Amino acid sequence: MLNALVLWFAAAAPAADALPPVAAPEPLVALTAPTPEQVTSFWQVVIEQQLIIRVPAQRSQLNNFAAGPMRSRRATEIPIVWKEKKAPKCVAMRNIMGMQATQRDSIDIITRQKQRLRAQLNRGCRALDFYAGFYMQGSKDGKLCEDRDQIHARTGAKCEIDKFRLMVPVPDED
Repeated sequence: MLNALVLWFAAAAPAADALPPVAAPEPLVALTAPTPEQVTSFWQVVIEQQLIIRVPAQRSQLNNFAAGPMRSRRATEIPIVWKEKKAPKCVAMRNIMGMQATQRDSIDIITRQKQRLRAQLNRGCRALDFYAGFYMQGSKDGKLCEDRDQIHARTGAKCEIDKFRLMVPVPDED
């Protein structure tokens, strides 16, 4: 019986290492009426959105044909000769499919309409920096324009486009 009384007192008495009850935390914001200064002030929230578009490099014209016996003999023997013509100042970004680094200071942009536009890069930019393709930042009008927009290489180079020229294949004279 003595053991039962000891157990009853031990259960009823608080333990020496027990923590006292914790009071509820105070609210972070007190709900009170706003002051006149708070009523006249306003808050502005700016939400920024950035769109980055990747344009992959495409293989040369000769590599687009099937390999082996199916390869066109004419395609491998006669290279395409291009003539430059006047082009629009802007190109819709959604129409750009790919690119090829062609000359020292320009790249050729291939469009969904199978057009080839030569983008002449500004002074000091090398087409070699864009051998793996390029990135461009989406604009409000959705266009890539000369003397306005920059293209970014994976190497970190940034170049503005000075001029677009439409490349037209010269007909064969056989």
